[in-house]
Amino acid sequence: MLMVKLIDIISPIYQELLAKCERRKIAINLDIQDLTLKIEDDNKVRDFYNREIRRALKLCVAGDKITLAQSGNRFSVKNSSETTLDTETVQKLRDDGYEVRARFGYDTIITLKLDV
Repeated sequence: MLMVKLIDIISPIYQELLAKCERRKIAINLDIQDLTLKIEDDNKVRDFYNREIRRALKLCVAGDKITLAQSGNRFSVKNSSETTLDTETVQKLRDDGYEVRARFGYDTIITLKLDV
């Protein structure tokens, strides 16, 4: 099976996010440890980033920040919105296997952990 490098997943997603955030005055941060990381299930990672970026964009307003992160086999989308996720959404994400840190006054971080 052909493995895709993380940069090939992140690059188009980042370019699209950049345009959306520029218009809305939302800052973007990349916190990627290894852009050359080879990913077996690239669709899972791509779908995760696309879905969680859409969620972050809904929550964020001008002045907020969205961070796309990767560390080892952990992929995260973090946003600084003051609007937190409701309890039902947090529970559904956790039931689906995601790690969620969402507390009022702190960043919301949703993480996908892949078995590598």
